[in-house]
Amino acid sequence: MNKIDKVRRKTLTALGAGLLTGSVPGVAMSKEAMELVVDHVMFPLYFNNQFLDVAEEVWEEMNMGKVTRGKQNAAFKAVYLHSKSFYVEYLSNVKAQPYWSNAIYVVVPKDYWGYYRKPALVTEHFLIPEFGCGYQLMSPNYPHLNSDVSTDVEYDDLVILISAALEEQITNIAGKRWVLPGNNKIRVHTDLKHVHDIVVINGRDQIVAPLLQPNPILRQYL
Repeated sequence: MNKIDKVRRKTLTALGAGLLTGSVPGVAMSKEAMELVVDHVMFPLYFNNQFLDVAEEVWEEMNMGKVTRGKQNAAFKAVYLHSKSFYVEYLSNVKAQPYWSNAIYVVVPKDYWGYYRKPALVTEHFLIPEFGCGYQLMSPNYPHLNSDVSTDVEYDDLVILISAALEEQITNIAGKRWVLPGNNKIRVHTDLKHVHDIVVINGRDQIVAPLLQPNPILRQYL
């Protein structure tokens, strides 16, 4: 058995209609409800650049979207799987950046950012409401939004599975009412329990991420 065979996630079974709860088409349920815009999903590793080679190799063999590798910067190095609707990021932190967690990045106008009086982290283009909350806010002015960099990407066969707990969080961002994207790219999985329980699958119901990250809830799919 080669390395790829050992690390690949095998086909998910019995997803069916039960995976999806609360996904609402359209932009608005009321005058105050807005549709979430997901830019990307991030899965971090601590100080493990070697794993990025494995993730890149697995994704390439799965023959999905475009796979690219970023350069080492002061905080991390990353590998990316691009699709038209969003991209998946696996990153390896440096030792000085020990605390990161799985997160969905949503594009939210900065007019709403003031709702968070004491965010865990805020920069020009990113806001983390609290560490481990499962999501982060991105500025619409961020120069590398997926909607800008994926114009040449045709592949659009990835889906994000989240817990009901994370759905509750992201549909109430900044104290406002939001609905899940109408493109059905985010679905609630009843077996996922925590806000940081996030899974990405492809159109063949194979796990794309997380790879080699233990989660007993997912044992039936591995």
